[in-house]
Amino acid sequence: MGGEDASIVDKLKAQRDRFIAFAFAGADLLLEVGEDDVIAYSAGAGEALYGLSDGDLTGKKLAEFIHGKDRRRFNDALLKLKNTGRLDQTVITMVGASGAVSKLRMSGIRLPQFPDSYHLVLSHVPPVAAAEPDRVTGEVDHKARFIEMVQQRLNEGNRLGQDYTLTLVDLSATDFSSMEPSTTQSFLSTVMDTLEEYSVRGASAGTLASHSFGLVHDGKVPADAVNKRLAALVDRFTGKSGTGTVKLHSRSLEMDDSTLSDDDIAKALNYIVTGFVRDSSRFALKSLAESAKVAIQDTLVRVKNFRAMVRGGEKLAFLYQPVVNLRTGAVLKYEAFTRITHNGSFFAPSQIIPFATEVGLIGEFDLITITKALKLLRNPGEVSPLASIAVNVSGHSLGNPAFYQSLFKVLEENRQVLGRLILEVTDAAEIYNLDEAKRLLARIRKLGARISLDDFGSGGSAFDLLRFLPVDFVKIDALYVQDARDPRGRSVLKAITTLCHDLGIITVGECVEDTGMLQILRDVNIDYAQGYYFAQPTVDAAKRIKYFTEHVKIAGTAEPGLSVVVG
Repeated sequence: MGGEDASIVDKLKAQRDRFIAFAFAGADLLLEVGEDDVIAYSAGAGEALYGLSDGDLTGKKLAEFIHGKDRRRFNDALLKLKNTGRLDQTVITMVGASGAVSKLRMSGIRLPQFPDSYHLVLSHVPPVAAAEPDRVTGEVDHKARFIEMVQQRLNEGNRLGQDYTLTLVDLSATDFSSMEPSTTQSFLSTVMDTLEEYSVRGASAGTLASHSFGLVHDGKVPADAVNKRLAALVDRFTGKSGTGTVKLHSRSLEMDDSTLSDDDIAKALNYIVTGFVRDSSRFALKSLAESAKVAIQDTLVRVKNFRAMVRGGEKLAFLYQPVVNLRTGAVLKYEAFTRITHNGSFFAPSQIIPFATEVGLIGEFDLITITKALKLLRNPGEVSPLASIAVNVSGHSLGNPAFYQSLFKVLEENRQVLGRLILEVTDAAEIYNLDEAKRLLARIRKLGARISLDDFGSGGSAFDLLRFLPVDFVKIDALYVQDARDPRGRSVLKAITTLCHDLGIITVGECVEDTGMLQILRDVNIDYAQGYYFAQPTVDAAKRIKYFTEHVKIAGTAEPGLSVVVG
């Protein structure tokens, strides 16, 4: 080999080494996988962590090392990677050479210079992931953090062949109001310290609620020992403080998960913790397996009740909010916020959508909602003939062939009003088959309906979605709109707006509550605005078109010479 060729090879190796170093900044194992899903290259701590050497992995299909219960999730993840060129931290389970299993996060990228392969980085899920504060309230979700910790301990137990026990403790029936706050806090801190001391490695206890706790412990610390220690703490506290009786309820559960999938385990743990915190005195479950069975039965009942509630759309109602041109005051469309009526009140989306998505009913719900909207569009007494209506459709639904077959049937039957229907895609990052979604949305537009992308900017793949999916409107995520009060945030919002306009897409800014925000949107050249500054969502807003000329004049966003339009 000549000196020049050797130099090129050295440079290529250096580039590969840099890539490996970069990948391992946050990962344990790097894989290069070919189009046939066969591992072509492996580097990292695979043998130490998973019992799989580079030689064990190379030349084998990666799917061979994925636990059967996660195989479908793995296949969906690879499909998303191949279609979008990127995969963000998908949790899967790998089976090592000895049969031990490891929970890990898988991320991937498809580089343009390697069109026939893709790269994956794999890393262990940390023993206890740091809980993040809620973006709205700033509060830590203790229950979610605890459940995640328990799942991680179960995974570790599987690798080590170790059986664990879950013990939950509740003191909420105690009247702490008659005690000194400092005394109460000292007692609760002592309880928590004790549970940590008795937990696996001293790091497997957590808070469930203000006066409820839990821990994972092994056979070295039986449940009786935990309860005796807690009873001693209660007696000592009661004697020293001279207070009334401390009411303590505890329950220990066997944690054998050998017959359960990851989804079953998650549902069972959520059911256990929620039920215990709600009423520990009546909590009677004894094992993870029993809890999974009860949770499934409970879910089936809830599914039946949900379907009965939304069947036919009779109990479905819409609250309409206008989307307004911030230069003329004209209304582009009315967004229809879905509500379910029950006993004279409304169920909000936050009470409906997560459950429907979790149990796979979101496609049914979306289809009922769209059918209801089309029915209202045909009725001039419900919706003005001049009004266009936007209704949500979930990205989860767009990945369901049964959903879009039913959807096209409904759209074909209502062609006469499709020009006034806008489908607003939510959770677009959950669309794992972008090629199919692209064909679906293009066909919908060909029928006459229009497409809007909701909450643009949330999620790492937002710009890829914008590039790939055929959409008419983009509703920019509220966080970008709110951050635009700061100069740096305004620059980001302007860049998003310019990109959309370059692609021929109309922009909408949401959550506008004052004239100052409206002027900011005008300055960055956003087309339309939506929010309480114009109107709150109401039942009859779309019956008669209203113009918001004075609103845009007051905000200083109106076009010069704009005349007042009487609607």
